[in-house]
Amino acid sequence: MKTFTNPLYELHEFNEILYNLKQKNTPIQITGCIDSQKSHLMNGLSKDYRWKLIITHDDLKAKEIYEDYQLFDKNVYLYPAKDIIFYSADIHGNAIINDRLKILRRLIEKKPTTIITTIDSGMDKILPIEILEESVIKINEMSHVNLEELARQLVKMGYERLGQVERPGEFAIRGGILDVYSSTENNPFRIELWGDEVDSIRYFDINNQRSIEKTEEINIFPAAEYLLDTDTIKEGLLKIKKEKDQQVKILRDEMKTEEAYRLKSTIEEFENSLENYSGLIGINSYIDYFYDETVSLFEYFKNDDSIVFVDELTRVIEKGEAVATEFRESMIN
Repeated sequence: MKTFTNPLYELHEFNEILYNLKQKNTPIQITGCIDSQKSHLMNGLSKDYRWKLIITHDDLKAKEIYEDYQLFDKNVYLYPAKDIIFYSADIHGNAIINDRLKILRRLIEKKPTTIITTIDSGMDKILPIEILEESVIKINEMSHVNLEELARQLVKMGYERLGQVERPGEFAIRGGILDVYSSTENNPFRIELWGDEVDSIRYFDINNQRSIEKTEEINIFPAAEYLLDTDTIKEGLLKIKKEKDQQVKILRDEMKTEEAYRLKSTIEEFENSLENYSGLIGINSYIDYFYDETVSLFEYFKNDDSIVFVDELTRVIEKGEAVATEFRESMIN
């Protein structure tokens, strides 16, 4: 790609920006750059960084930048934002999670990655990347596997146990055979055991069950952004129940019986969903009860190997404030 970047070095302004980046004289404001030039400039400025994050104000603009940036970088991805108000009712929820997890996998694996996203993608809470990294299950042909223990780990990681895998995020156990359809893989894989020893690991076709290729090792990445085991769920529900009882009593003492009933019904509906679907439904709004530490996507890019670009800062700020206001009013209601 030197054909594209070499002409930039002939520009005094470009070299001045590079100098300020190396000296960490940031943030740097760049003006006078038309849309068709932005991806070219950002790619040239970020060639020495492993991870690049480009933040803009809406989905349409993010897609435009993504299409332009593909000319300069094959490792570019769109990171979709969740609707922080209506996400639990979003029929596209699983697809959004799968797309996000594939990108997070690249960050965990330390692969060069350019992420293009919108400001609201960083306004929901996710786990620190270190927690996700520690949860990855590594299995190779020398591994010894306890299937029931592995099944418990997979459930904690957001996988659903079924009789046969059909979609990403599912796993199945039949005798000494484990099938897993990872959210970050294009095809499911099958682990065949001899006792507790791994005999073979193969990818297979979901339609005809035939093997596609053999592999010596496999890494199983989470199928959900939040990792919930039985103890974590139990402790979180106790905190929620305690606060619910307190708030319902306050509302009833103030003769706000309708509000008390609505609060009680909402929390009980969430508790039932959590118990029936292993925490996959509606957990976003209650995440602080289950984790003491959460972060924003943007906090993944605080190291020296990262560079962050904000496209049209004023519009990004306006969009962020609008989303925050909408969310605040929703919570008040």
